[in-house]
Amino acid sequence: MLARGGYNPLTMTVILSRRRLLSAGLLAPAAGLLPSFAGAAGERIPGLSARHAFVGSLDETLLAIDADRPVQIASISKLISAWVVLSAELPLNETIRIEQADAVSSEHTRSSLPVGSRWRREQLLEWLVVASDNRAAAALARTFPGGWEEFRYAMRALMTQMQLFSFDFGDAAGLSPVNQASARDLGVLLATLAQIPYFQALSRKTAVGGKLNVNRFAHDRSVSLLAGKTGFTSLAGFCLAEAERFGGQVIAMVVLNASDREARARDMNRLRSFARERLGSA
Repeated sequence: MLARGGYNPLTMTVILSRRRLLSAGLLAPAAGLLPSFAGAAGERIPGLSARHAFVGSLDETLLAIDADRPVQIASISKLISAWVVLSAELPLNETIRIEQADAVSSEHTRSSLPVGSRWRREQLLEWLVVASDNRAAAALARTFPGGWEEFRYAMRALMTQMQLFSFDFGDAAGLSPVNQASARDLGVLLATLAQIPYFQALSRKTAVGGKLNVNRFAHDRSVSLLAGKTGFTSLAGFCLAEAERFGGQVIAMVVLNASDREARARDMNRLRSFARERLGSA
């Protein structure tokens, strides 16, 4: 279970990479130099509708457009919810009943999980990440040891351990306006999740229970997708965070507050083309 203290090796790798990025930004002005991400921040991509965008790895920022402002991230929150469940090492074959409280917590949004139905925890994780089912998020948080309050503590603790301080959470699904992060911190998160086989498999899974993966790029075999999640609320706009392989590198790409669903996809394609051009990979 996620401990209240201590770091696992993957978290330590993220922390060290995060510190390198931060120290570059702090020390370069004193040396009369510009850090790599300061130069990247000045770039613009013609036609990009997103208000916030990020392209980079754990060690380098290729593009940052208003990437350090915490903003609503909608259902991208579900990636952290899934990671919390996995980190807690709860039994994945345990059966969980969907309760009326889960429908209420998910604001009665559309769901494929009827009240009274029973699912294994591993199935709820698939509904959570692949189909973006809000009721699955509510059920996973409710059945976490200590309930929602401990679940939120675990979400915040995990992000704090990674030194991703822009994150905050008001629910497990991303419906709450409290669920926020910066595009840069989301990039670090996605580049980290890309190293975990479970998230690689879930992000590429094309359907669950007859429901298609809500991320269209999970169906695009020309994309080397390693981790990804879409999101939308009226406040967050249309969001998408991904990590993909470009040659031998793992690159995260984040689009926040795009104007509509199609613009979100076009924005991600523009970021992908930008990354290929900068990295020189086909």
